[in-house]
Formats: sequence, structure tokens, C-alpha cells
Amino acid sequence: MAVDYDPYSDEAMTDATALYKEMRTEGCPHFMEKYNGWAFTRYDDVKAASLKAKCLDFTHGQTPGQLLLDEDVLESFATKNGSEHRKWRGLIADDFTIPAVEAQKPRYRELARELWDGLKGKEQMDVYRDYANRFFCINAGYKLGLPAEDAERYRALIDDILHRDKGQVGAVSERNQKAFAELAGHLGDYIAKIRANPGLATGYTKIYAEAEIEGKRLNDHELLMYMITLLILGSETTPMVIAAFFYFLDRHPEQKAAVLKDHSLIRRAFLETARFKQPSNMLARRALTDFEIAGQEIKEGQNLLFIYASANRDETHFKDADTFDIFRDDLEPNMTFGIGSHVCLGMHVGVEAGIVLIEQVLSEIADWEVIEDEVVRAYGEHLSGFVGMPIRFTLK
Repeated sequence: MAVDYDPYSDEAMTDATALYKEMRTEGCPHFMEKYNGWAFTRYDDVKAASLKAKCLDFTHGQTPGQLLLDEDVLESFATKNGSEHRKWRGLIADDFTIPAVEAQKPRYRELARELWDGLKGKEQMDVYRDYANRFFCINAGYKLGLPAEDAERYRALIDDILHRDKGQVGAVSERNQKAFAELAGHLGDYIAKIRANPGLATGYTKIYAEAEIEGKRLNDHELLMYMITLLILGSETTPMVIAAFFYFLDRHPEQKAAVLKDHSLIRRAFLETARFKQPSNMLARRALTDFEIAGQEIKEGQNLLFIYASANRDETHFKDADTFDIFRDDLEPNMTFGIGSHVCLGMHVGVEAGIVLIEQVLSEIADWEVIEDEVVRAYGEHLSGFVGMPIRFTLK
């Protein structure tokens, strides 16, 4: 009997790990009649579908709500196909290469040290809210030319946009709608200011405000969509990995002791955390043409869920896939950053900046303990992980 799977069920939005395991056991892509769509949960199926770029349509959005519920699409390079995607993404792609990220590390370290210095005297902090989330929203704002205080305020609005109450299907709450309107209003005012005085624009905002590709320039609404997209993508997932890093190592004392003793293991532990608790639960696409995956006929116009969190727990690809093990010999490749033409643009930023943040803390603490009763787990259809990770720590 097929698994009864709905990405908006309470079980799926709370923790779909068990559901995904059942779906992988089915041995084929899972058809969701209600949504006229397919859920790919096995590693090989997600990979095969991801590599069929010419068969995929990204213009209808990339979140489950945009594809399954017809929510508004934030148009950007992420919602373009083929050469259009490559050209608009390519305007900033050089800033995300390994050499470019290496060159930015001194700034990462300076910001990480500044944030940590304000926390280390307290002997208790929320790794996600007080540290990692602040770092990445400030960094995302910096790349757009926004002051740190504005970037933090805008990230709080994004968190409200993504918030889901129990039983909520889609971004339909008053909290969601009010936050989006407020964010759009603030950024709209900023765009009006730089249109009136272009010399004020810096960073990615300047690049996209001035860009012209094949005679196309972005109007104010389109530039707004790019700014919101880059704010979200630049600050959304890595803080959840960092929170999970502290959580799962605390639950595995021998591995935590090894990392505290040898900081060269931080990278392995970070990557294993991202595999084990993949923050981008899923992204969505639409079939542009008919194609076949694992014996199933995918039809043009059907919706597709690429469930990376399931692919990263696929027992046919990873030995003891449900075991957190920083010493595993099959750590990579995995689906943490996707694969194919829309592979995550910021993967090197996420890994390198994430490691910098962790190194900063571990260089000065002797140990930590997660305050389990105060941990906050994400609830929703799109992201998976932790959005609150209080720890007590002792300095060296």
C-alpha cells in the first residue's frame, strides 16, 4: 500500500523522517494525486531528475507553496530556465567561487569575533538566534548594501513570513501577510531612494539595478524580488546547520570530544550535520516535458518535489544513513546543496562561513551543553531543523 503522504500534513511538517523512509521503501517516485505531482525521495531519483535540466521548468517557483498552492513567485535568476538563468545568475556568480570566498574570510572572521565577543561573557547563548542567524543576515545585507541593523530587522520579517501555525497550509496567516507587506515596503522605499540617487547603490543591489541582458533591465518590482530572494537565500539555511552541529555533537559525546580536541574535524562534522539534518527539506519544480524516472512516466505540467532531506538519508547510498557519524567514509557526495543547473549558488559561502563561526566559538570554549527543554524545532513544509538552540558553555 502506498504511503499516505501530504507535505502539509502535521506529521510531515513536524518531522517527516519516518515518512520519507517509508516512501523510499516503496522503491519508486511517490505520486501525490491531490497535487498532480511527484515526490522524489530516493537519492538516485533526486539526482536523475535534477540532471534533466531541459525537462524542468523553474518559472513557477521553487517552494512547495508556489508549485502546489499557486502562491506568488519571487522572480529572480532562481526562477528562470536555461540561458536566462545562467546569464542573470552569472552577474554575481564570481563572488561565490572558492577563491572569492577565501578572500572574504577575514571579514567573516571579524564579524564572527564581534558577535561572539558580545556573547561569551554570558556563559549561555542561543547559537541560532544570538549568533549564527545574526551573522548570516548581516552578511546577506552587507552584500546588498544594507546596514546591519536593517538586515537584522528584515530577517525577522522573513522569519515571520516563513512561520507556520499548527495545521496551517501555506503562507496564509495574517502574520505571514503583514510581514511580507512590511518587508516589501521597506525595500521598496530603499529602491526608490537609489533610483533617485544611483550613487547610493552598492553590492548586488547596484549590479542588478544597473544590469541589462539582451535589452532587458529590471523594473522596481523585479529588483525588489531579487533583493528579497537574495536576503532569504543568503541567511536561511546555514544557521540551521550550525544549530544542529551543536545539538548532535552534544548528543554524541565521543564525537564532540574529538572535535573539541582537534578543530580540523570541524569541517567533517559540519558536512555530516548538513547531511544528517538537511535544512532545505525540499525544493519544487514543474515538468516542462514528459520524461521517465525509475520506471514512472512524468507528464508535462506535473509538479515535482525534490526531497533532499530524504535523499541524504537514503540507506542505499549512505551506510547506516540514520546514524550521525562525522567519521563516515561516504560523507560525500550528498544532496545538501542540490545538483544540476540550479545547484546552490552560495554553497561555498555556507560551508566556509559556517566553519569560521564554529571555529570562533570552539577556540574559546572548553565544552557546552544543549538546554534541551528550550530547543525550538522548525515547523513547516519547506525547511527542516532547528530555529532555537540554547546552550550553556564554559570558557577555557
